[in-house]
Amino acid sequence: MKINILIYLTAALANGLVSAAPFEQCPSKAFLIQGSPAQMYGVDLVSAKTTVLAAAMDFASEANNDSVNAVGFNYQDQYMYGFSKQAPKSVVRINNQYMLERLNVSGLPDTNFYVGDILVDEQQNKAVYYLYHPRFGLYAINLTAQNEQYQAELIPGSANWNLSIYDFAFHPHSTLLYAVESNGDLYEINVENGGPVFITNLDIAGDTGANGAAYFDLQGQFYFSNNRSGKVHRVNLNISPVSGYTPTASVFTLGPTSNQNDGARCAIAEVKVTDNSIDFGDAPRPYQTTLEDSGARHLFDPNEDQSNLVYLGASVDGENLNTASDLLQSSVDSSDDGVKFVTDFVAGSTSQIIVTSPNDNGYLYAWFDWDQNYQFDADEITVSKYRLNQGDNSVLVDVPSNAVMGATWARFRVTDGSEANPITATGGVTGGEVEDYPINTYGSLAYPSENGWVTLAYEDQWPFAGDYDFNDLVMNYRTKLIDKDGQALGYKIEGDLVGIGATFHNGFAVRLYQSSPSGINKRILRSQIDQASISLIINGEQQTHTILEEGTEDAIFIVMPDTWAYASKDSSCSFFRTEAGCNINNKVSFTLSVSLNTYIASVDAPKYTLDPFIFAAEGHYHGTFLDGLNPRGWEVHIKNQPPTEKFNQSLFSLVGSDDATNTQFGYYFQTPSGLPWAIEVGSSWAHPKESVDITQAYSEFQTFAESDGRESPMWFNNATTSKVISGAQ
Repeated sequence: MKINILIYLTAALANGLVSAAPFEQCPSKAFLIQGSPAQMYGVDLVSAKTTVLAAAMDFASEANNDSVNAVGFNYQDQYMYGFSKQAPKSVVRINNQYMLERLNVSGLPDTNFYVGDILVDEQQNKAVYYLYHPRFGLYAINLTAQNEQYQAELIPGSANWNLSIYDFAFHPHSTLLYAVESNGDLYEINVENGGPVFITNLDIAGDTGANGAAYFDLQGQFYFSNNRSGKVHRVNLNISPVSGYTPTASVFTLGPTSNQNDGARCAIAEVKVTDNSIDFGDAPRPYQTTLEDSGARHLFDPNEDQSNLVYLGASVDGENLNTASDLLQSSVDSSDDGVKFVTDFVAGSTSQIIVTSPNDNGYLYAWFDWDQNYQFDADEITVSKYRLNQGDNSVLVDVPSNAVMGATWARFRVTDGSEANPITATGGVTGGEVEDYPINTYGSLAYPSENGWVTLAYEDQWPFAGDYDFNDLVMNYRTKLIDKDGQALGYKIEGDLVGIGATFHNGFAVRLYQSSPSGINKRILRSQIDQASISLIINGEQQTHTILEEGTEDAIFIVMPDTWAYASKDSSCSFFRTEAGCNINNKVSFTLSVSLNTYIASVDAPKYTLDPFIFAAEGHYHGTFLDGLNPRGWEVHIKNQPPTEKFNQSLFSLVGSDDATNTQFGYYFQTPSGLPWAIEVGSSWAHPKESVDITQAYSEFQTFAESDGRESPMWFNNATTSKVISGAQ
């Protein structure tokens, strides 16, 4: 059914009630209408700042209690036009006071329109308002001259387009319409002699749903806003019609969310930064940094009162980075001072950073360009909406094992947390700050692999055989030599303490040492360690005890002075993860990172297992033979690994000892038959239960040990399951 839409305009003009004042200039902000009754907002696309322009959009003689949709800006007469749902439904003109005046339009179906925009053809000196409804099609209303009566014309064939769109916008330099469906399908529409043409499916990273507002700017950049998320996506359509390229979308800014959205904008206005109220990043092109590239940016003082600011470090300031040339002329932002890098970024490792926040109001995001493709990809987000505390915050960063070695960039963004959905590495945000940093990523010589483990198991009755259950201390363990261009830069050593079946108190340490049957041993000296770089994290907490042992020539790191100080046992259990039903405690994890102050050739650096050992903890009984002696002088190493310079050599000569060490032949820490007090197993391992001899739990172990590994090399795969802690791995 066709209806005549009556207007209030004639009576209003007669009574002088309507000012009919147009906008004085082509506004650069975008207009956004939300809600029922309708409210008008101004959205700064640069900063994402939203301002209420009109809390109510009323008629001159009555209040408006319903929605206004299908809004477009006519830059020929400087008015906006839309469709009011309030009875009687009507096309409305919107003046510079955001007042509504009804137009008398014939030829429209009796329905509510929510998709609309205005084509301004300056060559033909005409302006046409287009309204679309998926059931009825596309209608054109000529607005070139103000009239008391307007006629709507149906575009032939448009009723069959079946487009699931919620807004569209005309390109400023062509007569083509563009629209995006909920799934990201981009369409180009020729309203004069054709229909919709599918262009491409835009990657909108799952931001599906109604795109209720669409805009263009003077450069032919197309913007569309998702109602649910508030994200404003931008698509470069500077060539129209689209030919010879495939458009892509990126998040340009964040706007307000709403169940009902419609937008308009003067398409010939630039989107541009004109002052220093916006904080931009610093990463060079081709990273997305400047405004023309949808770069990350923050309106850091949205209330313009310098109160309740959210930023990193000591301060925040702004830049004016519209273009690549602006970026080249801009010096590095001196306010980027909120992130400190504690450890190197090594492939397959976990690194530590310190992030400083002036208050408790910030939420941190971080991206690292691990693949060095000059983009902060969606899967490279490493920290997402992490609540910061006032002061220094320790943040752990997992470096992918396939991270490319070399120079790259990291981006950190902080917000007030009010965003409905996590932000991306690009686009505008109201409040907060962005800081970009150059970093270096390093490769590693990982043992046994980037993500694999060996298991270390110790007997602490040395030099006596004891119960030989090899569960007095059990540790999953791996090492990484950090390498760059054949030079050793440092080490990263990780472990999980998975079992303590000892009443004695033992410490755990690692010496940077690699022994060789040839006698050519490799070592790192204490003097070669950059002591300021040492970082030891146990169960997520930075350790403060003396980590690099003093009074030694070799570099020895005390990981745990007393392992029992870090492990907790179940109330009904005597030990930690070595008894049936007592293996539910959490593992104790550690990460030790150190750098060298003098790089050496990687071929000359110790690597692989290095020299992990246990020692007697200070202040605890460890056998009568140690009475009156320094407990640190007692050590147990893997078979045939010589002890450290702290070791008490007299312990090799104890009466009644089961040890058969022969320093002349390089035999250490083994029995006369070749059985060791410490073993390395080439995988995560189910260790024997308490007081179960390892040769009973693993029948092939004795053959392996006494043959120096020549026989039964896979002994650890053949366990007697009733005699080991299943799930200990």
